[in-house]
Amino acid sequence: MSKYKLFYKLTHANGELVDESLSTPFEFEVGDGQLSPCLESCVKEAKVGQLQTFLLSANEAFGQSYDEAIQVMNSDEFPKELDIKLNNGIEFKTPTGDSYVGRIDKIKGDKVTVDFNHPLAGCDICFQVKILEKI
Repeated sequence: MSKYKLFYKLTHANGELVDESLSTPFEFEVGDGQLSPCLESCVKEAKVGQLQTFLLSANEAFGQSYDEAIQVMNSDEFPKELDIKLNNGIEFKTPTGDSYVGRIDKIKGDKVTVDFNHPLAGCDICFQVKILEKI
């Protein structure tokens, strides 16, 4: 597996910042799960020492947002110690041990809407990367 040391900036297509590592180099190994496969693909294409910009459509990046991934639940289905607030992330475990992370999208009375889509699903993004070193 290839390892990289790089600087990056991830924004929505409109320029709104999502994440960046511009002051401290980011290190990762391809396939270690720190970057999504679409961003890993951009890194593999990039040339060492050059700042490169990748404009990715929603389909190329994190996919579309699906209504099936949005669930309405009763507030009593959540752990009592959980602070149910808008935009809070929450992890759910299935009986088979898989885990899914969702974001609280709406609260109306005792009904809580949880969105399990990737936070960037449905968004075109801009990924800027400067590879400092391929290790």
